[in-house]
Amino acid sequence: MKKVRKRYLPEGWYPLDEDECKQEIENFINRNKKIKSNMGNVGGVVPHAGWYFSGKIATLVYMNINLKPELVVIFGGHLSSSDEPLIVEEDVWETPLGEIEIDRDVIDDIVKKIHFDKDEWGDNTIEVQLPFIKYFFSNSKILPIRLPASKRAIEIAESLNVLLKERNIKFITIGSSDLTHYGPNYGFISHGTGKKALEWVKNVNDKEIIDFAINMNAEKVIEHATINDSACSSGAIAGVVAIARKLGVNKGTLLEYKTSYDIMPNDSFVGYAGIVY
Repeated sequence: MKKVRKRYLPEGWYPLDEDECKQEIENFINRNKKIKSNMGNVGGVVPHAGWYFSGKIATLVYMNINLKPELVVIFGGHLSSSDEPLIVEEDVWETPLGEIEIDRDVIDDIVKKIHFDKDEWGDNTIEVQLPFIKYFFSNSKILPIRLPASKRAIEIAESLNVLLKERNIKFITIGSSDLTHYGPNYGFISHGTGKKALEWVKNVNDKEIIDFAINMNAEKVIEHATINDSACSSGAIAGVVAIARKLGVNKGTLLEYKTSYDIMPNDSFVGYAGIVY
């Protein structure tokens, strides 16, 4: 019997209804229509907050990937440096736009080479991306993996890249991560509050980790996030960078950067970046 992974997140993260979900994505597309598209064929980095905050930037990344892959590798996170990587064991994942097939053959291969724990817990890093993947890459299978915030994420990504090349699978890789979580809600107020703190997050903390990501320095992505709390899922970013540079990418492109403050001003806010490779 087919094992189905059900939606975990409550309504409000993204639309529950199929038509509403399509309409929301198409609204994001229309809001991005003046942006040059089709810039990448390897993958990208997307934010993973609720769509109200992250949807426009995430859509922009998916719009700018011109490859129609057989497989979408999606790296999530929300794991510490000491956590084991997590992998799903279901056959399909439910979305408002229909089920997405999980590539069980690849999973069966990779778990022979790398130890994963079973991903038994609901988490937004991967789930909020699935309707976008179903919409933009409707015939693709997915490989959902949550990577730890350590250099082990780089090793896993590079091993996976070898396996997929050996199998001659046409794939892209998506890394799902938000950036600095700043303010009293997050217990992070090292630079005070107000405009000065916002400018530090935007022009220093987030800018530095984005620069490492677009300059293909996966190791520095992990290091910066560990020291400066600049990403909640740094392993996901590092994993995409590691694969992209193995595929010959020399530099990524930052498509858009915003904070939740730009959308809903508050003394606590989060950074979001859309990067394409």
